[in-house]
Amino acid sequence: MTSDRPLLIFVSDLHLTDRLHGNAVSKADQFARFWQRISVARGKRRAELCVVGDLFDLVRSPSWFEGRHRPYHGASTNGVVKNVEQIIAETIAREAGFFAAIRAKVESGELAIHYVLGNHDRLLRTAPAARLAVSRALTGRDDLELHDELEFPEHGVLAYHGNVGDPINASADGDATIGDAIGSELILKFPRKLRALVGEDHPGIEEIDDIDDVRPVYAVPAWVRQQSVMRKELLRPMSQVWSETVEEFLANSFVRDWLDGQRRKSGLFSLDLGKKLRLLLELSRNRVIAHGSDERLTQLYRFFQHSFDGKLSTVAAERLQERRGLRFVVNGHSHFPSMQPLGRIDGKPAVYFNTGTWRAVHQIGHDLGGRPSFLAYDAMTYLVFFPTDDALGRDYEWWTGALVAH
Repeated sequence: MTSDRPLLIFVSDLHLTDRLHGNAVSKADQFARFWQRISVARGKRRAELCVVGDLFDLVRSPSWFEGRHRPYHGASTNGVVKNVEQIIAETIAREAGFFAAIRAKVESGELAIHYVLGNHDRLLRTAPAARLAVSRALTGRDDLELHDELEFPEHGVLAYHGNVGDPINASADGDATIGDAIGSELILKFPRKLRALVGEDHPGIEEIDDIDDVRPVYAVPAWVRQQSVMRKELLRPMSQVWSETVEEFLANSFVRDWLDGQRRKSGLFSLDLGKKLRLLLELSRNRVIAHGSDERLTQLYRFFQHSFDGKLSTVAAERLQERRGLRFVVNGHSHFPSMQPLGRIDGKPAVYFNTGTWRAVHQIGHDLGGRPSFLAYDAMTYLVFFPTDDALGRDYEWWTGALVAH
């Protein structure tokens, strides 16, 4: 390691969108707060910022329902590419202040940008005009590269999004996953159908859009149930619409093919991932307001959580064993910040990091009665690796915070 290695920062999962609601604090304001700290740490050196996936959310845009294509259709299909271009253009315009702030730092020589793709912005691979717009928005130039993973040997870091450790969103060839269908056909469609039933002007209907912030994604049925209990006037409409949405989801040809594929891989009598997902949805469907389903739902949520927790760090440890000279892995994807020791490499600690998110999160928990409950907050996490001659002797710092509104 040399004394001139750069100040290197990692963030992920900003999920900038063209239409859905944002955080209590704007992305431009978040970047301003972030840059104040970075400015102090970098001194006169240029900082390098690596986005570890999902800067944009190209899956959960309501614009998909204005045409016949969906984000899980062929990535190079003309209709899909055109819609990606539209989403990117509208998102950049919507977040103009955020992009202008980043671009100004790049053009002044204070900041360099690296971009690793995630599962929600993977469609940029096959949309060259959209890629060009992203490059210009972030850097003012046309040459920003998009990567599946990056190594930073000076810091001993391997960075990739992390969805490879999530069977709902993992794809060896970068193609569509069942997670794309969940995002489109459950999470986007439910608020749309509910508005159609109760009216756009129903008091508080905009709160239903928070379904997009529920993490982990398999907790969405529990969140729907909680909302129906908290808002008595919507109890029946929500139960009806959720049941219809689940039925349509399970009848979707892409979903049916995925469920069949899971069954063929696992065998007729094993409880494969597809059967677990179907069970989760069937328990919530038509019983979204039934207390009797709480215990079984909670047990299933815990099963899903335990199968997911640790998986990303396990994959990280396997990746490090394949690489020489690296001892840190940085992921995004889960929206939950994490720092986990992986052992030692060449006598020094190896560590797995998850960079969380810069967006709102509705995080599942379990109340004293065993029923699922949720905490809503705005999150912001970033990871900084320092030059070797840092005045405070720092190797890295991992910052994470949450803002809970009244």
